[in-house]
Amino acid sequence: MAELREVGVILDTGKIEEEELQSALQALLFHQCLYEDWPYPPAYRIIARHLAHIQPIVGAFGYRIVHHAVASMLVLETDSVVYGVNMARLKKDETIVLLVLRLLYAEGISSLDDRGRVESTTDDIHDRLRSAGEEPPTIKRLIEILKLFQRKGIVRIGENDPEEQLLQLTIMPGVTVLVPDVYVEAVIQWLERQEFEAAEAGADILSADTMLAHVADYRANLGAEAPASDIDSQNEDDSDA
Repeated sequence: MAELREVGVILDTGKIEEEELQSALQALLFHQCLYEDWPYPPAYRIIARHLAHIQPIVGAFGYRIVHHAVASMLVLETDSVVYGVNMARLKKDETIVLLVLRLLYAEGISSLDDRGRVESTTDDIHDRLRSAGEEPPTIKRLIEILKLFQRKGIVRIGENDPEEQLLQLTIMPGVTVLVPDVYVEAVIQWLERQEFEAAEAGADILSADTMLAHVADYRANLGAEAPASDIDSQNEDDSDA
């Protein structure tokens, strides 16, 4: 197989062991976004160095790797959806927090550091939700959600500030790839359908109206962004979005 030949070419350089290559590929599959300094720098270095040979390997599974050199970031994107990605679902509170992270990143474009990252806090997430009429999740639940997104390279959880009772966060540039405009539009369309169906049935709309206002505000503040890709969440719980 061509893919096995590519593995052979990499190993024949004598600069990398089979276990190191396996660890790098597994890290890419697990995290989906890899950065030069986080979460597993050896994986970034190995894949970036041998990208031409690794592309056919992941391509056999319907993926492609995109190297964003300025951000020192590698992203595993879905090239052709055959199975799995469309089955993955986020819970409603996870979806809302994901959108808020995306919005906070868009709002922080002017303050990006040299690696395309935006500094934020858990208080910023709470404030953004309250301003949209949403009740924020408890801090315990919010940390659970942030850990889910940290695993995907969307956000990096920093130090705890006990005096201010908040966590420092770094919103990573991978959020622009894994949460593209098409994802936001899909959420907006879903909310509009839910609102219409609830009205037709004469039922309470619950929080759909405030959620709709929130994501509509998100869309209004969103500029031109990175190319489309889906977040490959491994959370397959039934969701509200």
